[in-house]
Amino acid sequence: MNVSLEAKLLNAVQQSVIVTDLAGTITYWNAHAEVLFGWKKEEALGRPIVELATFDATSFEDAMRIMDRLKHGLSWSGEFPVKRKDGSRFLAFVVNSPLFDEHGATVGIIGVSTDVSEQRALEARVGQASKMEAIGRLAGGVAHDFNNMLTVILGNTSTVLEETDPNWKTYLQEVQDAGLRAASLTRQLLTFSRKQFIKPSVLDVGDALRTMFPMLRRLISEDVEMSLDLAQGPLRTVLDAGQFDQVLLNLCVNARDAMPRGGKLAVKVDPVSSTAIGAPDVREGTWVRLVVTDTGTGIPPEALPRVFEPFFTTKDHGKGTGLGLATVHGIVTQAGGSIDVTSSTSGTTFHVLLPRTLEAASEDATKPRTTVARGARTILLCEDEEVLRVLICRVLVAAGYRVLSAESGERALELAAAQPELDLLLTDIVMTGLNGVDLAERLRTTRARLSVLFMSGYSEEDVLRRGAGLENTRLLQKPFLPEDLLAAVAAALAS
Repeated sequence: MNVSLEAKLLNAVQQSVIVTDLAGTITYWNAHAEVLFGWKKEEALGRPIVELATFDATSFEDAMRIMDRLKHGLSWSGEFPVKRKDGSRFLAFVVNSPLFDEHGATVGIIGVSTDVSEQRALEARVGQASKMEAIGRLAGGVAHDFNNMLTVILGNTSTVLEETDPNWKTYLQEVQDAGLRAASLTRQLLTFSRKQFIKPSVLDVGDALRTMFPMLRRLISEDVEMSLDLAQGPLRTVLDAGQFDQVLLNLCVNARDAMPRGGKLAVKVDPVSSTAIGAPDVREGTWVRLVVTDTGTGIPPEALPRVFEPFFTTKDHGKGTGLGLATVHGIVTQAGGSIDVTSSTSGTTFHVLLPRTLEAASEDATKPRTTVARGARTILLCEDEEVLRVLICRVLVAAGYRVLSAESGERALELAAAQPELDLLLTDIVMTGLNGVDLAERLRTTRARLSVLFMSGYSEEDVLRRGAGLENTRLLQKPFLPEDLLAAVAAALAS
C-alpha cells in the first residue's frame, strides 16, 4: 500500500484521526479532525495537542495521566469534554493507542475521536422520559389506592356530620375539608401520570381567564401588582376547563411564591403562528399562547432543567410539594401543547402553547343534580376494597335500594345468576381477577338493558377503550361523597 492511498483512506474516515509524538506535538491531522476541531491541517501540524483540543482543568489532568499510560505502551478509551477553535464545546469519545517502532519502543500516539454530544443528549432524554413514565405509574397507583381510602374517610365524615352533636361539627368539618384537600392532591398526581378522567371540550381561553382572574387576585398577595392582557377576539383550544384552571392557578401561585416582598405578575394571552415561534419542534399552525411573567427572584440555572420534574422544588422544606409545575407540564403536553421557561435574577417567564381551534366554544353543561331515586330498585355492587364496599352498601340501603354486595367480579356473577331482576351494576373498574368492564360485558350478554355505573380512582385509557362500546354506562370518579354517589346512581337508573 502506498502513502497516497493511506492518506486518502484516513481522510475518508468520518472520525478525527490525530497522531502526536510522545511530547504531544501533532504530526498527523486528517480531514475530519479539521471538521471536528475547527483547525486546518496547516494550523495544527507541529503544535501541542493540548493547545488545539482545549481541556478544562480536570480534563487536562486526566489527559496527562492518560498520556503517561500511553507512553508505557497501554491503550485508553473514554470520553472528554473538548473545546473547538470557535469556543464551542462538545463531548468526544476518544480511542488512544500507542505507536511502536520496529523494535517495539513507543514513539507516538494515535487518537481516533468522535463527537458523541448528540447521542449522549438523546440518551439523557430517553432516560428522563423513562424515569418520568416510571414515576407516573407509581403516582397513578398511589393515587388510586389513596382515593379508595379518601372515599371512606369523606363518606363516613359526611354521614356523621348529619347526625352528630353540633359541638363536634366544627372538628368534623375540618376533617372533611382536609380530606377534600387531599383529594385535590391526588388529582394533581393523576394529572401528572395522565390517568385523570377528563372531559376535553372547546374552551375560550380569554373567557376562562376573565372568570378566574377575580379569584386569582384574592389568592395573590396584595403587594403583588397583577395585570391581564388579552388579545381581541376568541382564542379557543380543546381542553378540560378544570385542567386549564389548574394550569393558571399553579403558574400564578408559583409566581407569587417567588415574590415574597411583592412585585409584578403579568398574564398575557395572544394568538401566535408556528412561523413566528420559530421553534423546530412546534408543528405548523396557529397556537394560543399563554405567558405568565413575574419579577421574582428567578430560578437558579442549575435547577432550571428540572423544574417540571415531579417532587422537585426550589422552595423551603414543607412549602412545596413539587407537583405544581409537573401537573402543568402533564396537562399541557396531554392537550398537544408545549411549555418552556426562561429565568434570570430579575424574574421568570413561562410560555404555554395550546393548539388553537376555530370551533365554537362548548356551552356550560352545568345541570341541576339529579333527584335521588327511591324505591325497591336492585343494585349489584362489586368493590374489592372491603371498607369502601361496606360504606357504599350502607349509603344505598339507607336510601331505599336493595343491594347485592360482591367482593369480586366472579362473586358478582354468582349473585347475578340467582337474581332474576337487576336494575344497575355498580362496579369498580380495576380489580384483580375479573375486572369491572369484563364483568359488565358478561352480564350484558343476558341482560342487554342493564344500566352500568363504573367507579374508579383513575381511568386507565385502555380500560375505558374496552368499555367504550358499552351503551348506557357512566363513570363515578373517586373519591366521592355520599350525595355524589346517590346522584350518580339516580342518573344511571334514570337513563
